[in-house]
Amino acid sequence: MADKAVIVGGTRRVGRWCSEALLAAGWSVLALYRSGADEAAAFHAELEAAGLPLGIAQADAASEGALKQPLEDYCGADPLRLLVYSAGPASRGPLSALDSAGLEDLWRANVLGFHNAVRSSLQHMQRGSAIIGFISAGNETLRAYREVAAYGACKTMLASYCRSLARELAPRGIAVNCIALGVTDLPPEGVPAISADAIPAGELVGQEDLARALWQLSRADSAVLTGSVINLGGAFGL
Repeated sequence: MADKAVIVGGTRRVGRWCSEALLAAGWSVLALYRSGADEAAAFHAELEAAGLPLGIAQADAASEGALKQPLEDYCGADPLRLLVYSAGPASRGPLSALDSAGLEDLWRANVLGFHNAVRSSLQHMQRGSAIIGFISAGNETLRAYREVAAYGACKTMLASYCRSLARELAPRGIAVNCIALGVTDLPPEGVPAISADAIPAGELVGQEDLARALWQLSRADSAVLTGSVINLGGAFGL
């Protein structure tokens, strides 16, 4: 029986990459999305045609309890081996120009949604399961941001949250880690475009780079690899 993974935000952009990589590696995947039903359905059909069956369901992780039923339907009596949280929009502009509603929306999508996803998933997890969150390169070193300051603050909070959760879940053998993404070769969305020339390594992050990090952090024998950050930045943000 294939190991089961849930990817929140798993039908677009980085989440789509995760879904494709895990399916190609033989995992069973449920991709959850908040909006963009047509895009999710098209992605589902594309993978089905390629012989990669993907489960999809619509749910807003920022709403408490919204993931409970989709996870119960998907897992049944089987363990959930992996939770990946790749949701969370970015926001561009100075902190002083962002109103409280805008900041709350960012926090709900990037932090509260992760918290809710964890709470809904833990009852299905066992020793050897893993949780992966996404932050941005530089968050783990408390880097200051100019163009995406509020987004960076939320992701820095998420990095701290994951470290504390890793310590809390370590006795249960559940690993919690982060992937710190630099600039991907996806089209920029909500953030300034950055070319490979601005990256010290001279390369943008590709899907294969991300897949290798996922495979490392999702290994069933990786319980000691917890509370860490794999930086896929090519030295960007250092």
